[in-house]
Amino acid sequence: MTKPIRVLHFQGRMGKGGAETFIMNTYRNIDRSQLQFDFLIYHDFKDIKPYNKEIEKLGGRIFSVPNPKKNIFGYVLAVQKLLRDEYFDIAHNHVFFGGGLNLWLAHKAGIQKRIAHSHATTDGKNTLFSTVIRKGLDKWMFKYGTDFLACSTEAGIGLFGEDHPFKFIPNGINLNLFQNKRETKRESKKRIGVPEESFVIGNIGRFELQKNHDLLIDIFKNVTIDKPDSSLILIGEGSLEEDLKLKVNQLQLNEKVYFLGIREDIPDILNAMDVMVMPSLYEGLPISAVEAQASGVKLVMSSEVSKETQLSQNVKFLSLETSLDVWVDTILKEPMDNRPLPEMKKFDVEFTAELMQGIYLDEVRT
Repeated sequence: MTKPIRVLHFQGRMGKGGAETFIMNTYRNIDRSQLQFDFLIYHDFKDIKPYNKEIEKLGGRIFSVPNPKKNIFGYVLAVQKLLRDEYFDIAHNHVFFGGGLNLWLAHKAGIQKRIAHSHATTDGKNTLFSTVIRKGLDKWMFKYGTDFLACSTEAGIGLFGEDHPFKFIPNGINLNLFQNKRETKRESKKRIGVPEESFVIGNIGRFELQKNHDLLIDIFKNVTIDKPDSSLILIGEGSLEEDLKLKVNQLQLNEKVYFLGIREDIPDILNAMDVMVMPSLYEGLPISAVEAQASGVKLVMSSEVSKETQLSQNVKFLSLETSLDVWVDTILKEPMDNRPLPEMKKFDVEFTAELMQGIYLDEVRT
């Protein structure tokens, strides 16, 4: 029996972020008799492991190496050793900054298929040093990459530039899981502990600077002035969690803001929301936004999010420079329901998995 092709994903961490969710959705739906996934993560994130048991059950492996931001030489040596000791047919890089290094290491190890995949419009690093370093790493990315993928046009241009070709890969989800409601909105609110009569604003995302929860809490504070019976539910974890909880306490919002952590019942939580608000500083095409629209939830996002994120009728984009009053008026304005556009069909995970399987198998066994 022919062994499956092994794909090593350079991801850094396997938490509940968008890129990780994309990888896992794909992994669950590809033909694992032909393809198997392995994962390279950093030592710092070894304890973030919501997917570890599932990965092992599906036949994947997880390899831990030093964080290159803290120990670049240790990282290079560890990756070189891994690529010597283990065999991989494909290297799939998901890291925005530094992907060129990973593709170069894969090239040196003799891996013939080396994929660069953009999941965001930027990485938020704008210092002179990072700009200079990135130019060099990007040259390696273009030289040693064989396939170039992106979750949106803006994400592709953000990493590869205006002139370099790339293939659009939708961030696929299980549409049926989100479109077929298991309970009423009132029942979903009650089960997660939110007052049944409250107006619920929600956000799903890591508590990191990119997601801009600081502004979200300011927006919500102003929503409560116009609509006192409002609640804010936050799903995620991250380095800024304690700072955000402190701000919520200072604004006397403790009884209205719910930190729900990492959850497995996202479809039910989305069912409890009236509006999802995402004032992100930058994004590619966030999976949580696709999930919200598939669930029929109104969506209000910053204009920094890719416009290709709009897959339904009731989506609003606002500049981060817009006043809080405009954010509040947009959030509270009827209608609250949402209906998918025809483009939503391309975001079914079976379609995405088929696309990725074709990319992985192309020229690997020919």
